[in-house]
Order: sequence, then C-alpha cells, then structure tokens
Amino acid sequence: MADFSSWNVKRWLEHLESVHPAEIDMGLDRVRTVAERLGCLHPAGLVILVAGTNGKGTTSALMSALLSRQGFSVGCYNSPHILRYNERVSVNGNDISDADLCQSFALVEQARQGIALTYFEFGTLAALAWFKQQNLDACVLEIGLGGRLDAVNVVDADLSVVTSIGLDHEAWLGNDLDVIAYEKCSIVRPDRYLVCGQPMPPERARTTVEAAEGLWLGRGEAFDITECVQGGEAVLNLRFLPCPDEDTSMSWVLPRGFIPAANIATAVQALAAVGHLMPEVEVVKTLKRLRVPGRLQGWQCLCPDGRQLRLTLDVAHNEQAAAYLATREQEVDGILLAMLADKPVEAVVQALPDTTQWTLAGLDCPRGLDVAGLALRFHTVVTQGSGVEVTACTRVRDALEHWQQTATADEHWLVVGSFYTVEQALTYIHAQQKSGEYVWKSI
Repeated sequence: MADFSSWNVKRWLEHLESVHPAEIDMGLDRVRTVAERLGCLHPAGLVILVAGTNGKGTTSALMSALLSRQGFSVGCYNSPHILRYNERVSVNGNDISDADLCQSFALVEQARQGIALTYFEFGTLAALAWFKQQNLDACVLEIGLGGRLDAVNVVDADLSVVTSIGLDHEAWLGNDLDVIAYEKCSIVRPDRYLVCGQPMPPERARTTVEAAEGLWLGRGEAFDITECVQGGEAVLNLRFLPCPDEDTSMSWVLPRGFIPAANIATAVQALAAVGHLMPEVEVVKTLKRLRVPGRLQGWQCLCPDGRQLRLTLDVAHNEQAAAYLATREQEVDGILLAMLADKPVEAVVQALPDTTQWTLAGLDCPRGLDVAGLALRFHTVVTQGSGVEVTACTRVRDALEHWQQTATADEHWLVVGSFYTVEQALTYIHAQQKSGEYVWKSI
C-alpha cells in the first residue's frame, strides 16, 4: 500500500486531477461502489440534499446555521470554493483541517482500488467519509451539477431541496427546462419530501417527484414569501406549513437580511418538513447575522488620500442571479465584470443593475474568458457611444488597481461574474490588508 503521509493538500488535489481522463463523467455506479466500501451512504443522522440552478449555497448555509443554532453538529458540503479547497467541507461553520482532508483523501484512494473517479467525485467521497467519522447529527449536501447523476446524489437522503430551476451548465443539462426539472427533482426519495423553491416550475418538476413516490412541497402552494414595507423598512412576509401533514399554514415577518427571500422561505419550509422548525425569533436572529462569502459580500476601502470606497462582491454568473442582484443593488456607481467563456455574458450584462461605468477584466483560469472576448460579447448588448464608459483590463487585480486610483470618494462598485472573479478580488483585498497601504474593512 502506498505511503501518503508526506502528501499535502496541494499534492492531493494534483492527484485528484489525474485519476480520471474527463472533468465530468455523469453516473453513480462507480461512486456508489466506493461509497459502499467506505460505509458513508448515510453520513449523518439527518441527510439533506440541495440542488438548484441558483441559491444552493445560501439555502444550504441558512439550513446549516439554523440546525447548528438548535445545538446539532452539522456538516456542510458545497462547491466550488472561493479561496481554499477546505471551504467545501465544514462542520458548524469550521472548515476541515488540512490534516483531516488529507486523511480523507487517503481513505478514498485506498477504497477506490483502481476505479477511476473525477475530481469532484473523489472530493465528494472524501467529504462523506469524513462526515461519517464525525458522528454528526445532520449534514447538508450541495449537488454539484444537475442532480440525478451527480455524485452527491449517491447518499440515502432524508430530505431533498431544489432551490430553483433555470438554464445553466447547458453543455451538460441542455436548454430544455422540462429536462432540467427532471434532472434536479430526481434527487427525491420515496415517501420523503422534496421542497421546491422555484415559483411556477415546469410541470415535469412535480410529476417527477410523484412518479418517484416522493412528497411535493412547492413554492406558491405549500409556502411562499413576499416583500413589503413595514414601518418604513423592507421586510418579508413568509407563509409556510409548520407541519406539512396537517396542511395548516403559519405566517411570519422576517428581516430581508443577506439571503434571497426565496431561499429563506425554502430553507424554513424544508426544516419544518423534517420536524426541525425553530421559533420565529431565532430565525430572525440568524438571518440578521448570517453572511455567506461571495454573496452580497461588502467591503469598504480607506485610501491613503482619505477617500472611502465600497465594493460588493458576488459570484452571480447567470441571468437569474444577475437579476436578483439588480433588485438588491439598485444604485451602483460602476460594475467590474469578469466571466467564464461558457456563461451567458450577454444575458448577465442586460440583467445587472444599470450603471454608466463598466470595467471589463479577463479571467486567467480554466474556461476563463479573456478581456478581448468579454468586450466583444459585452458590446453586442451595450453599444459604444451610448453614454456608458467602458474600461478594459487584462486581470481583475489590474481592474481593482485602476478603480482605486481613479474612483471619486464614496463610490460603490459591484464586482461580479464568477467564483473566480470573487476569488481574485478577495486575494487582492487580502494582499492589501497585509501591506497596510490601503485599509479594508468587511461591512
């Protein structure tokens, strides 16, 4: 047996990239075989699966926070990460250590016995194996792509959640919403609930659940949420079923917070469905303090000359997510955009908040779109000479340097387009924090 004791996380991640010839290989047979050997098909007392085009990360984070607040030990698996791979695997908000991550990778390597696993499959099995060792009360597991054939779907789930149904990963899932609904809702289990946060989903969403003999809880039917103004403040009115078997609804008034309203409703209804509903006051407290990295993440910059500048970072990379940002950040002085080549640049640009200043930046990463390619697609929807000022930079860090040098006091910019965009922005911010030339504060 090979000795992996000297391998660090970087060495293991290089190995993960080498054990399968393809980046994606949809199917569960290989993963299930290794998971059975590891004994991690039911990695915690309560297992929750979360799929969806948008909102998986925030919904998973809220459910995990609400379960932790009840005193449970809760594992959370999500992807992709922003700065460190360890972010994908956590218990009660604490990321897995390098030592535990390496040990879990070694367990999978020994158990696979020559079975080819993709990078994501290998990492998923490592997370499940580690969760199983922790004797957790619950774990919340985020589907990577689609649902039915995603590696995470190998587990024995007690509850399934589909946050939204839209177009994304079209090369793998296609552009037919009925097909996408089938793929995502196929994570349901017989006689167990699937909570769907998509308003007016394709008909195939519900029929897929019913065909699998699952129990359907849909937004607009079992639960819903609306925004209104109360006492001059924007609040959310939530209607849901505290006990779905009894079909008697309850209404709460919740703060807007930093989580999309639809995901708040979905998370609350999901926990109610498995008997873990918290009192309204505890949900309010959680919403007021919960922040999810890369989602409406605010930073304030104090420049050496006294100017105070503000950034909001968001990983939004499709039209649905961009449209939500436009409802939350209606007034921005400018937008820094950097995207992957296989994402819908034109639709995202049209959905983002209106602004007269844009900075386009290239992404030097897998599938990254260089600045020339981004500019070409950007100008198909924003014509030159339309009163919009456009600056082009090779890298995100170059764009941020230009912004710091030229922005007037109190400017607020949105940095958006990809997990890689947020990663590179945060790397730049943290480097400046260390140098001390600029003072950055999380807000």
